[in-house]
Amino acid sequence: MKDDQVNPAFSYIAANIDKMLVPTLLFFLYRKPSHGYELIQKINASPFCEVEVDQATIYRNLRRMEEDGLVVSKWQTGQAGPARRSYELSTEGEAALRYCVDLISHKVKVLQAFLEEYKNRG
Repeated sequence: MKDDQVNPAFSYIAANIDKMLVPTLLFFLYRKPSHGYELIQKINASPFCEVEVDQATIYRNLRRMEEDGLVVSKWQTGQAGPARRSYELSTEGEAALRYCVDLISHKVKVLQAFLEEYKNRG
């Protein structure tokens, strides 16, 4: 994927693709709208992020993703406890997830080519 093909709205995704946090958030929200705490638990239990991610990092990314139109949130009130914010993927968020998949696929091809070259010349 060449730089001139990158959608400017997704530039921070491209810059941080190795960390896998934004793609993972998008993926889990693609599967099911969720509350922040639920997302924290899913992400830290998943094999997609290499390090445990703290609560502040998750919420900071969710806020940014909402500002960028990738997710929408709404407050939900329950019978017990305080209201919780639920997040779901927007249409633009689905496009961002596809963009992430393209970036990851490209990176996998590059890494595979590197490993093959190393094996063949090593």
